[in-house]
Amino acid sequence: MLIEQPHALGRPGAIDRVNRLLNRLLENPPGGATIKEVLKRWDGERLTFRFGISLGFFGAEFSGTMDVTDDRIVVESELPALVKSFVGEERARQVIADHLGRALA
Repeated sequence: MLIEQPHALGRPGAIDRVNRLLNRLLENPPGGATIKEVLKRWDGERLTFRFGISLGFFGAEFSGTMDVTDDRIVVESELPALVKSFVGEERARQVIADHLGRALA
């Protein structure tokens, strides 16, 4: 899955907003999900992430990268098969892009 989100914050401002968004989502995940085993590592303007998410009996692991440039953020991630089956890649892309867009507005 590839998401490109434009912004007008410059790199430092966008990195700050991304960090705040991720911290908020990890502390209070949507839909009653549980987040565990979080890896969040910045190397310059590239964030590498991985975390497990569970909801009831279902669980999945998400991983990917997020690159921050002066005017856009590019998220690359492979959605787990379970998420693709139940949510759909386009819906997942839309939800993530909406959260990211609001955080960068």
